[in-house]
Amino acid sequence: MNTQLTPPPDHDLRPATRSRQRDELSAIIDHESAQGAPRRRLVPLAAAAAVVAVTAGLAIGVPGLRGDKGQPPASGTGLGPATPPVATLTAAETNKYGKACNGGNAANPNPAARGYTVTVGFKWVNPPAGTHALAWVVIKNGFNNMVNACGFDAKGKQTEFSWASKGETKMDVVDKTAAGGGTYTKSVARITIAIGTGPATEAVLRNGFFFAPMKYVDTLTRPVPSDPPTYTVRAYDATGKLIYSSPKTYRELNAKLDGCFTNPEGTKVVYVGGGRKGTPPVSQCRRGVAWNW
Repeated sequence: MNTQLTPPPDHDLRPATRSRQRDELSAIIDHESAQGAPRRRLVPLAAAAAVVAVTAGLAIGVPGLRGDKGQPPASGTGLGPATPPVATLTAAETNKYGKACNGGNAANPNPAARGYTVTVGFKWVNPPAGTHALAWVVIKNGFNNMVNACGFDAKGKQTEFSWASKGETKMDVVDKTAAGGGTYTKSVARITIAIGTGPATEAVLRNGFFFAPMKYVDTLTRPVPSDPPTYTVRAYDATGKLIYSSPKTYRELNAKLDGCFTNPEGTKVVYVGGGRKGTPPVSQCRRGVAWNW
C-alpha cells in the first residue's frame, strides 16, 4: 500500500468530523442505543475539557520514534504478530501534520496558547489495506498540559483523534479513543488490538499513546448484549502479565459504563454513568488511574 502522504490543507477539522473520529467512544453510543439509557453524566474531569482542545504555533522537538518503553517480549501471551514497522516523518510532514493537528487555536490571541511542540511523528510502512490512519503526530501544548494525537490518511485528511492531559483521571490503564489508538498509563508495556474476536495487531507505544494500523468499523446495527464489542484491546506489563482486557460483550461494556470511578486517591468521585442522579459515595466506585506523562 502506498504510504506517501500529501500534506493536509491548512484549515480546521470540522466539529462533526472530529466527533465522528472518537471511535471507541462510539462504544458509548452503541451502549446507549442498545439499552436506551439516558446519556451518562460526567462529574467534572480534567478530561472533559480535553475532548475538543487543539492548539497552534510550532516548536518541533521530535525524538521521532524513540518511545518511552520498547516493545518487550511478551512471554507466554502468544498474541499478535511483531510490532508493525514505522518510518519517521520528514520535517515537512511533521510541520504540516502538526499544524493540522493543532488547528483550533491558530487564532487564539494568547501567544502561549498558540504554541505547541510535536513530540512524536511517524507513518506506517506497508500497512494493511483499509488502515484508517497512515500517519500520526502527537502535539503537546505547554499552556495547559493538553496532549493530542492525530492520525491522517494518504490524502492528508485527519481521520483519527486521541487526547489526554497530565494528571487526568482515566477509568482504566488503557483508554481507547480511536479506531487505531488511545492512551495508556506507565504500568503498560504492550498492547494488542483486534476487531471483534479477530486476530490481534500489536500496537506501537509512544509517550503515553498507543497506535495500531487498524480499520475503522462503524456499528450500523443495534448491538445484541451478548455480541463482542467492535474492538478487543489487551494490555500487558513488562513481564508479559495481562493487566487489562476490554469487556468481552456489550453487556459487560454496558455494566462498566453504567458504573462510577474515583480519582486515583479514592477520595472523590469523578465519573458517574448510567444517567443516575446524585453522586454515589466513593466506597461504591472503582478507583481511576492517573495519566502522568
